[in-house]
Amino acid sequence: MDIFSERLKDLRIESGYKQDEIAKKLNVTKSAYGYYEQGRNEPSLETLKKIAQTFQVSTDYLLGLIQIPNYPVSFRVTEDLSLSKQELEAVKKMKELHLLEEISMDPDANVSRLVRYWEFIKSEHNA
Repeated sequence: MDIFSERLKDLRIESGYKQDEIAKKLNVTKSAYGYYEQGRNEPSLETLKKIAQTFQVSTDYLLGLIQIPNYPVSFRVTEDLSLSKQELEAVKKMKELHLLEEISMDPDANVSRLVRYWEFIKSEHNA
């Protein structure tokens, strides 16, 4: 678990936290957390999950299985359509505002209009 303890300490320092602050967030004692960073003890699966959420990294990264802290989360909608977490949030917001319902009345024409409007907005923003 050397890589775990190294990454845990690096993430804590990069985030500007002290050990006691992270311990409190994880609901463990300061010494228990210190043991994680020293490689003298390993967290439970529930604590590992909390660590990943606290630092917004994947558990795979914490465990040394991948080198990139975050990898895009993808939600499969259909066989040929998956959405990232951000895209799903955008769709959710559009649904809350009833935009999806309106767009779906004539998807080809309405999406085409949206693309033109969006291109205009982007060009104005960059000007």
